[in-house]
Amino acid sequence: MQTFFISRLADGQIEEKVFLKKGEQNIDITMQHGMICLDPFCVAVWLREDQINTIETGAVKIQFKKGTKLNASIKVSLIEKIPTGHGELLLYKVEKVKNYQLSALHRLVFFAYFLRSKKNTYYSRKVIGALYSYPRRIIIVSYKDENYYNIFPMDIQAYIEQEGLYILGLRTTNVTLNKILDARKVVVCDTDTVDIDTVYKLGKHSSNSPTPKEQLPFGTSDSQLFGFPVPDFTGSYKEIEIIHHKKMGYHMLMVGKVLNEKKIKPSSSSLYHIGFLQYQMGNYKSIDGIF
Repeated sequence: MQTFFISRLADGQIEEKVFLKKGEQNIDITMQHGMICLDPFCVAVWLREDQINTIETGAVKIQFKKGTKLNASIKVSLIEKIPTGHGELLLYKVEKVKNYQLSALHRLVFFAYFLRSKKNTYYSRKVIGALYSYPRRIIIVSYKDENYYNIFPMDIQAYIEQEGLYILGLRTTNVTLNKILDARKVVVCDTDTVDIDTVYKLGKHSSNSPTPKEQLPFGTSDSQLFGFPVPDFTGSYKEIEIIHHKKMGYHMLMVGKVLNEKKIKPSSSSLYHIGFLQYQMGNYKSIDGIF
């Protein structure tokens, strides 16, 4: 049984919300948060200056809701604060998790039996079930220099539009990581019309040698500023300058400033990962395959 379902969604189709909770304080961080590492589990939350003053130091909770229903809750502890132009990026480590989707018996059966895997523990399955109770956008990352290029998918990412920041959690085993850090440049593309098999094949090579350009099943054009390859299935892309990075564990956090945003089409959609439990409770349509 698969851990995630994949659905193609347009902006505005996601019904779930995410909140940062401390005592009686609740801040909507739906568009201000993102996963940054899966080992250990870490989350980044960006807060405006006026929001920071309402959250005291110490343990807080991140809650995942759909309407008034609480789907999951994770208790987090603060690792570090990174100042930004109009606020701070708070890095949190997941400490405890509670899932509320379906019944307790259903959750026990799914986590202990149907979703079991040699690659993860019972606890990690619960955390993943919580984090992916909010749909996670799949993006295409593009990089190029004089003698090298790579195009690969990832979903540990978030765009903080209010601050013009992009956060990426890239595996430390990714062969392109050091090149991106040295150049401090990357392009992020949406997955508007790409088929899931193409995404899967690109993902298989993210930690190995890239697919030769002549073997790519799609065409590319050059991005406006960097000249990095942009797949022809993309509806929009962002050119990003990396301004900060920090090793979080199995993933490298990269914080970038969006220098240029190009809309190729008036409107576009993206592929999303949705956790197994949350998918059972939603109205999302699944695309066959898994990345």
